Amino acid sequence: MMNPQHDSDNIQHHVGPFLTWVAERRSKRRTLLQTSRRKRKGLAPLVVTSAEIDLHATFREIHHNWFRFWAPRRVGWWIGVLFMVGSALFAIGGAMGTWPEMPLIRSIDQSHIGWIFFVGSLFFTTAGYLQWLEVINGDVGDTVMPGAAPRRWLFYGWRPRNLGYLAGASQLIGTLLFNVNTADAMISGLDWVDEDILVWTPNILGSICFLVASHAAIMEVSHRYWAWEFHSLSWWITGVNILGSIFFMVSAVSSFVEPGNALAAPWLANFGTFAGAVCFFVGGYLLIPEQFEKQLSPPNA
Repeated sequence: MMNPQHDSDNIQHHVGPFLTWVAERRSKRRTLLQTSRRKRKGLAPLVVTSAEIDLHATFREIHHNWFRFWAPRRVGWWIGVLFMVGSALFAIGGAMGTWPEMPLIRSIDQSHIGWIFFVGSLFFTTAGYLQWLEVINGDVGDTVMPGAAPRRWLFYGWRPRNLGYLAGASQLIGTLLFNVNTADAMISGLDWVDEDILVWTPNILGSICFLVASHAAIMEVSHRYWAWEFHSLSWWITGVNILGSIFFMVSAVSSFVEPGNALAAPWLANFGTFAGAVCFFVGGYLLIPEQFEKQLSPPNA
């Protein structure tokens, strides 16, 4: 639901209590628009030249550079790369359980599957922590006076009105739970009760955190509780991530261990992990071209 708040030169838009964009009018037909996601990604404000702010028309004017892949100085680039590596490892582990007879899969020692998942979860956690730092240091609600010295880099903070913060914090908690889940899965000699407590419980809780994070992220880019924004690359990133979170939840539910140490639905548990990891791999890749866009006009006063 659109909820803009106006003063003489500035407009703020909220989804519930969360601030998703701010606009500063420079003249009757020139406004600088900054969204929550763009601010934390370090992207410049958009220039709106019409009297009314039309987000759909503004986002359609953004064009991305799809052939630039190297940007190690940008936090967003590292987030994308780390999510891709973690997702690739999860996809390999999921494929090992789903299609164990495939020639390529048979070449991987099955005894390594636990370590593949655990190392993949560490990449997820590192990416999640960088994503959380990105929000703390790029909150759209922060105001910096012209000519002020750059603020020092923060390593912790509280941003309760930022949907990116809710998404980043939820996903970081989820990745930590996946660390526990994948580490405990390598413990030998567990009975079905221990499996459900030590392995399944952090798995299902982590999957819930990923669903919360994905929905918060899609609210942030949609600027409402839900919208179809096919023209927006950021929306596609969050959309494919919410699909991945759904697959992870399917995998978690199917991984419940029944008496006798049998999984509720073993094939679905492995396939859900594989499919979810593929979705997050695509989402991680799309974070890279999101960093590089061609502006039609500079955001100068």
